[in-house]
Amino acid sequence: MNDATGTGRQMETARATEGPGGPGPVILSPFVRVARIPMHHQIREDLVLNLNSGRFQPGAELPGEAALCAHYGASRGTIRHALADLARDGLIDRQAGRGSFLRHPKIEGSVVGSYRQFRIEGPPLDAGGSVLSLTRRKADANVAEILGLGVDRAIYFLRRLRFAAGVPVTLQTSYLPVALCPDLQKHNLDERHLIDILLQEYGVAMARAEELIEPAIADEHDAKHLGIKIGAPVFQIERRTYLADGRIGEFRRAVMRGDVYRYRLDLR
Repeated sequence: MNDATGTGRQMETARATEGPGGPGPVILSPFVRVARIPMHHQIREDLVLNLNSGRFQPGAELPGEAALCAHYGASRGTIRHALADLARDGLIDRQAGRGSFLRHPKIEGSVVGSYRQFRIEGPPLDAGGSVLSLTRRKADANVAEILGLGVDRAIYFLRRLRFAAGVPVTLQTSYLPVALCPDLQKHNLDERHLIDILLQEYGVAMARAEELIEPAIADEHDAKHLGIKIGAPVFQIERRTYLADGRIGEFRRAVMRGDVYRYRLDLR
């Protein structure tokens, strides 16, 4: 299916907040709207990708609300909603009368392990899931950087609601190079695991994965799909899954219910 609607708008250059040598402004990649996903949720996710891309230094200023409204084609209230989410999650610092600024990256701990040794406690995910969106599009600067592709290279944008014993437990958004699975839309993602399709249909084996896991609270969009209350505790998960040759085969962002899952790491 193809739900992509609208076209990207190039963001105006925001003014730098410091003199020469200071952090430059945040210049956003063109935005492509996806049907049937609330705008404030799409804007938040797009801003997260931009701010986590590594292209900007801490302290860089985000464009003002008027510029963001023009870039996303959204109301000021929708923009403020998205910015409030980013501030709550610790990605930006909003300063009254000055603007919004990129914060320093969070401190990371590390647990060494392999993709197969990483264990999740809780019911295993059912095969497949409800496909909310599967589109083929050009990679923007953020996704291209993460996947190691050139800008405008073709990628799949896959958004699925996943279940465990028929209960919705996680909302996943995946980005994959089209060259890896050129006709992915022909396969039944409603009934099969993505990793099985990649291996069985394309001979693509995933070797390892890196995950960042953070506590968060569910917004309206997450709560609606996962069947939980707005503000309920969830995990925000960002995963890079690697092929044997070191390339990233899938980049995924997901929200997982905190009342269903817990993560277990065996330290030896």
